[in-house]
Amino acid sequence: MSAEGAGGGTGDVFERVAGLLRLARTALSQATTVLFQPTVKDEKKMAAVDRALGELWQEAEDLATAGLATGADQNGDIRTVITDMYVGEDVGRMGVLARQVGDIAWARQTKPSLPGPVREAVRGIGEDCLALVGGAQDAVASPAAAPVTDAQLADIGAQHVRLCRVLLSGSASLDVVDAVDVSVLSRCYVESAQRAASVALHMALFRETAPAS
Repeated sequence: MSAEGAGGGTGDVFERVAGLLRLARTALSQATTVLFQPTVKDEKKMAAVDRALGELWQEAEDLATAGLATGADQNGDIRTVITDMYVGEDVGRMGVLARQVGDIAWARQTKPSLPGPVREAVRGIGEDCLALVGGAQDAVASPAAAPVTDAQLADIGAQHVRLCRVLLSGSASLDVVDAVDVSVLSRCYVESAQRAASVALHMALFRETAPAS
């Protein structure tokens, strides 16, 4: 991400960050597909997750490394340095979370399906998370797109709290392994949504504070 791209109004910065969110959403979506198709043992699905994650991690690492390297230069562009570090950290973490979803999804291929209400609760959180990540991507790509809202994040968080209440009450009748899987999955989706919203907010500020041409 160059200083010229940051201040020149070319849109290169926004295109690149939107592309990173697209990669993160693709990896998370593919992992979610594996999760909700437990009877389909298809190594190609996990290979697709791995490819998306590999590209995402490489891009995120490049951003974070560039930010740190440029930050050591007293003449570095502040906007570029801060954006590279923030975005690189957030999308890199989204890759880790997608990997966790994929690992749990693959491990569950040989296990019985979760009870319906719990399964649907996780599915709902996952679908809303993916929708929010897609919205964040759109918001970064175009200033005309609807922004990610606090209400969207709050709704995903509220779903997570309701699911936690079910798990802690024991009303779902899950064994320990299943309960842990459900808990980790829901937290992965919630944090993914939070990270995507963080990227969208930072890029909105980046756009708002652009120097006058």
